[in-house]
Amino acid sequence: MSEYKYLKDLNERQRQAVEQLQGPVLVIAGAGSGKTRVITYRIAHLIASGTATPDQVLAVTFTNKAAGEMKQRVVDLLGPFAWKVWVSTFHSFCARVLRAHAEALGHRKAFSIYDEAESLALIKRIYKDKGIPDSQPSFGATQNEISRAKEKLIGPEEFAENTGNFVQRNVAIIYREYQRRLVANNAMDFDDLLMKAVELFQNRPDILEYYREKFHYVLVDEYQDTNHAQYRLVNLLAGTRRNLCVVGDDDQSIYAWRGADIANILDFEKDYPDCRIVKLEENYRSTQIILDAAWQVVSKNAGRRPKKLFTRRDGGDKITLLLAGDERDEAEAIVEKIRLGLIYDKSPSDFAVLYRTNAQSRVIEDALRYRGIPYAIVGGVRFYERAEVKDVLAYLRLLVNPADNQALLRIINVPRRGVGKTSVQKIERLAAERGISIMEALTHPLESLGIKGKAKTEIEKLLQIFIDLVPEVDKLPPHEIAPTLITRTGYLRALEDEATPEADVRADNVKEVVAGIKEYSDRMSELNETATLAGFLEEVSLLTDVDVWDKSAPSVTLMTLHAAKGLEFDTVFLAGLEDGLFPLMRSFEEKADLEEERRLCYVGMTRAKSKLFLSMAGYRRRWGDFTGGPSMFLREVPEDLVETERFNYWQDISSKKLSQQVAEQRHSKSRRGRDESGSQLEHFEYEDLLPVGTAVLHDKFGRGLVVDREGAGENLMLTIKFERAGQKK
Repeated sequence: MSEYKYLKDLNERQRQAVEQLQGPVLVIAGAGSGKTRVITYRIAHLIASGTATPDQVLAVTFTNKAAGEMKQRVVDLLGPFAWKVWVSTFHSFCARVLRAHAEALGHRKAFSIYDEAESLALIKRIYKDKGIPDSQPSFGATQNEISRAKEKLIGPEEFAENTGNFVQRNVAIIYREYQRRLVANNAMDFDDLLMKAVELFQNRPDILEYYREKFHYVLVDEYQDTNHAQYRLVNLLAGTRRNLCVVGDDDQSIYAWRGADIANILDFEKDYPDCRIVKLEENYRSTQIILDAAWQVVSKNAGRRPKKLFTRRDGGDKITLLLAGDERDEAEAIVEKIRLGLIYDKSPSDFAVLYRTNAQSRVIEDALRYRGIPYAIVGGVRFYERAEVKDVLAYLRLLVNPADNQALLRIINVPRRGVGKTSVQKIERLAAERGISIMEALTHPLESLGIKGKAKTEIEKLLQIFIDLVPEVDKLPPHEIAPTLITRTGYLRALEDEATPEADVRADNVKEVVAGIKEYSDRMSELNETATLAGFLEEVSLLTDVDVWDKSAPSVTLMTLHAAKGLEFDTVFLAGLEDGLFPLMRSFEEKADLEEERRLCYVGMTRAKSKLFLSMAGYRRRWGDFTGGPSMFLREVPEDLVETERFNYWQDISSKKLSQQVAEQRHSKSRRGRDESGSQLEHFEYEDLLPVGTAVLHDKFGRGLVVDREGAGENLMLTIKFERAGQKK
């Protein structure tokens, strides 16, 4: 197949993955090994070789940004006709399928998609209506339980059959009612998109067969992050042709907390014993020092496929360990390194600060602001989560889906119309009694409900807007009907009448929604596709943090380690490497959780292209005072790969190397101070590091406090009172 010139762009392993077109293929793609290139070239090769037409190929991934990049690369290789390839996220694919067959599941085609906030609002309303205390369990816990059940394809009835205690029975009650109301509102949440797509394929073999005949080749990106519903969906689509190519890296499986099952990629051969396995181990991103350090951390995991990345890049700086006195010193140290980099002609966008929890960003933000360095937080309040934007989207959702009760309840008195809670409750009661939507209830004589005066007049005006505009939704382009709706509701005028700086910003955001709709319409026109208001709302509802992040902006990026997956930066700071913070305290209780934390550290380290900084604070204010000591991950990085610098860190230990302090923590379980290879470590005195009153973390016993000390040096004996294990010597 040498006539395909694009194959010359690939290394030997990448080419193997691209040219193996038939049957099941597992591509283990290490960090920075050209995963996206392999997927896009494989799609291109399927088409260019005549093996498949563009519309016979389905590729699914996890973010719109990744899907868009993939599709654009294929088009760049083959030309415009390649736009017919189906490249989308799991949720977008399922939404598209479900809209085509909604009636088969008891929904109408124009169903709404509820985001997490809208889902939670519905759950809270059910708590109130059912008289369930909000602590048995909490709203968030219930939402999480329902989400986990759906990911496992467990419906309300099956869930109820397996409940044990009182709290679980409450969840079962709420789950059943939650699903009932979703159907009544003609709505689905994110998890429904997956669960109902699987349900559709399982219950309607004819529909499943249609898609199997349509898609002869299925490719899955980031397979290590798939949950059970996604796993089931993929295997149903693969069918008897079994032309399934999955690409991923078990070392980068970091989403177990939201249902991802690493066994999907580890056990692929069990599902497809005849599969071809290709390992991509050549890294095109990082220096060998960074790769070696990251491997030393992740290789401690038992549940992984053996692999070790290498690069042909020459040289590379050592990893710098920043040891700071407290979290403010740590932030100052990080920002000072960024400031120096900017002096030497680096751009703010070259730098990323990654952390385990969102709470860590505050002091880093303070330090950046003080220095006047621009920054952007990925995962902060997104544009489409702002109150005024959600208000406008609720109005638009009602145009498409008048049965959406949640949307109507949000805007019935926004802007203020003088419609009070009592009036709303009366309308809700009527809707519930008659089994109709709230919008339908508004068409009944309001006087019969005791609603009079201004409230009656304003509700009738609101109803008339929808009576006039709902029939126009399919006739007018979305960028024309949206401003008409916003104008008639008086929403924008109300903001402008406030005449405050805050209201001006909110008004600008409303106008930006309209601009976004016009941009969407133009994009659809370029693709020769029809722009619809429902399509715009679906696109918005499925956006992720990374999808709306502008990497080209000249600003330092702050984000959690989870948000950083799939990204790369010239210089990366991993902050807060302390036991109890990273890895998190609770991860010490389960081996699987600790292994996931280690994979998360590996992901963070391999985001760096040229320079990696690891930082920790000797003392941190978290839920009161806390001192966890150096993270076990620091103790797993070979000392010859690291150089250390300190910032107000344990100043009374001026005579000792900082590397010794980490080394001592690294080998605290060995009184003789020997590492795993048996080599003697330099002497280090515990009394400088562990006075009475020091908070400590033990691999087995967890969190504790030093309450007594005997002896010194190698004969030092500590008495520690652990929270759960009691007192130990």
